[in-house]
Amino acid sequence: MTPSEIRTAAQIAASETEEDAQLASDSRDASPDASDADPASDTSLPSGAGTGGDGDDEHGSSRRRPAGPLIALILGVGLAFVGTWLWWQASNDDQLAAAESRDRVLIEATAAIETLNSLDHRDVIGDLKAWEDVTTGVMHDQIAATDEVQRQQLADALKVSEGEVVDAAVLRLDGPQATVVAAVEITVTDDAAPESEPTLKRNRFSADLKLVDGQWKIENLQQVAVSLS
Repeated sequence: MTPSEIRTAAQIAASETEEDAQLASDSRDASPDASDADPASDTSLPSGAGTGGDGDDEHGSSRRRPAGPLIALILGVGLAFVGTWLWWQASNDDQLAAAESRDRVLIEATAAIETLNSLDHRDVIGDLKAWEDVTTGVMHDQIAATDEVQRQQLADALKVSEGEVVDAAVLRLDGPQATVVAAVEITVTDDAAPESEPTLKRNRFSADLKLVDGQWKIENLQQVAVSLS
């Protein structure tokens, strides 16, 4: 190859090199820089970001929407529980009050029945006064009407009776009225025969009681036959 041909080939190669460099430069100028890209066209936005600017999207709203019904459900269950508890407490209070009333009737009736089955010939007046204190109505009036002759007869009998209720139950409790049945053991000592053994009697009584000035008093006391069948 002649020198002139060599120069011509070199010039052609240099010209092609300059054209390639120019094309590369034009290509870089035509492509937008990543830092100059339109933010609106950036698809790599953080999840949850949107045009609203508050991070709420359709899916986020749908996830939070059940909060209202859930709170209502919790409140409903809470109110139902409170209502049930109040009803149970009121019911328990009523049952407790009724049980306490029956216990009181039983205690006072037991004491009154024992009193009416006890008499000491050495203190007839005192024992009759105790009978009056635990009775009311006609029964009370009959005891209060005991005269001197009757009191002397009781004293002359030389007997000491002690009543003990061994079992009792409230059959009826209706306001200020109640009925109690009681099994009573009465021990009778005869001071006229000191060497004799005390006698034990077993009786069953039905007592009608009335609440008088806060105290349960017997207005009727009857012996009840014991069935052996």
